[in-house]
Order: sequence, then C-alpha cells, then structure tokens
Amino acid sequence: MPNLSYLIAAKREDTQVKSYAVLCGVLLIAFGTFTYMKWQEYSLMNTVVDKNKAYIAALQEEGSNEKASFDTKKTAINELKTEIESSFVEVFPSTDSYTELTRKFDKFEQDLATKDSVFEISNIEYQTPAVKDGYSILPVRMSIRSSQPNFEKFLHYVESSGSLAGKVRLMDISSIRLNFEKSNDLSGKTEEVINFSVQINAYFQ
Repeated sequence: MPNLSYLIAAKREDTQVKSYAVLCGVLLIAFGTFTYMKWQEYSLMNTVVDKNKAYIAALQEEGSNEKASFDTKKTAINELKTEIESSFVEVFPSTDSYTELTRKFDKFEQDLATKDSVFEISNIEYQTPAVKDGYSILPVRMSIRSSQPNFEKFLHYVESSGSLAGKVRLMDISSIRLNFEKSNDLSGKTEEVINFSVQINAYFQ
C-alpha cells in the first residue's frame, strides 16, 4: 500500500498537470481571440485601403476629365478671343483705313445692285480726320442713286454698323439730302429712284 507521502506527491502532480492544462487552454483562447481581433482589424484596414484606392482612382479620372474639358474650353475660348479681336479691328480699326472702307462700300454696292433695283455710288469723298477724346472720326461724303428698297437697306447697313457679328465699320449719318425721280427698268416698270447725298462719320481708334 502506497505511503502517504507518495499519495500527496501524486495528488500535487495531478493538480499541477491540470493547472498547466487550464493555463494552456486560457493561453490558447487568448491567442485565438487576439489573432481573430487582429485579423478583423487587418480585414477592416484592407477594406479601407481598397476604398481609398478606388476613391483616389475616381479622383484621378475626374481630374483627367476636368483637364480635358478645360483644354477643350480653353481652345474654344482662345478661338473666340481671336475671332473677337479680328472683328474688333474691322469694326473699330486703329487707323482711318479708308482703303478698306472703300472696299466695303464697293462690296455693299455689288450685293445690292440688280437690273430691277438700282444702287449706284457715284462719288466717295474722304475728308480730314478729326481727333476726339479716346477716338477719331473719318468724315465721308457720298453721292448715291438708289431704289427705295435699297435706300432702306443702306440706312439699316449704317444703323447696324459696329456689330461684331456683322463686322461692319462703326459709322453714323450726320446729314443727308434727298431728291426723288421716276425711272423705268428694263421691263418698262416705273420705279421711284432716290438720289441722295449723305455725310457719314466713320470711327477709328
């Protein structure tokens, strides 16, 4: 029969084994819990990183689109600016540009004159330019023979001058004298013809 000392030693050893097993179990559970929490944290960080990458990619794409849109608009704006500057030079030139103004009048005469509706500029006289505050004036005296419809078109031409869209030199009428006559066209139809002398102010810088 075992003695008492052996039984006590065996009991103590058994208790130590159980305590060690419990400690190992606790450590294993703690390690598993720690590992699980770290894995969850790692997964969450990966999700956040993926979302950030997607957001950065979206921002880069949006930035590229905005740049492309800006470049397109910039090109269109530069083209419009060039067109406006070109039109402005025609509408409000830096010099009297009477030669170019004469061409404009000749072109206008060619566009209006037909066999059924007369428009003839018989004389153009440029007078001495006058310098004003911030602009200058080129006085022009013209003698014109015109049908009534073309006379109205001429008045509209001067009235609408200065428009960048029309590119017509800025002008106004300072005086006008009219004479009326009757004339027969090639078909024998009688029309009223207006002979008028007009004083025009053409503006420049």
